[in-house]
Amino acid sequence: MINNIQPLQPLQPLFGNQEAEQQTHGAAPTFLDVFKGIVGGAAETQSIKSSDMLDLMLGNVDDLERVQANISKAQISMELLTNTRNTVLEAYNEIIKMGI
Repeated sequence: MINNIQPLQPLQPLFGNQEAEQQTHGAAPTFLDVFKGIVGGAAETQSIKSSDMLDLMLGNVDDLERVQANISKAQISMELLTNTRNTVLEAYNEIIKMGI
């Protein structure tokens, strides 16, 4: 029974490797680049979640753990997007309130 234990696989990043992108471009990414990455990642994970949910309803799923992991990824990416948007709006409102 103990011999059947599979080794843990390393975690993969939720979004693209930004450090590698910085090295190839030579400059740090702008806020717009980061925000586009967050939006694109959220859209991608939502698409994967929708596909998995459809497969689950049709009975085409053998790996429920993968489906649950994809649902969790989609939830986390949507929370990240929402929190980033809220922080940006708060910062914008603070800038608007500043006197010149």
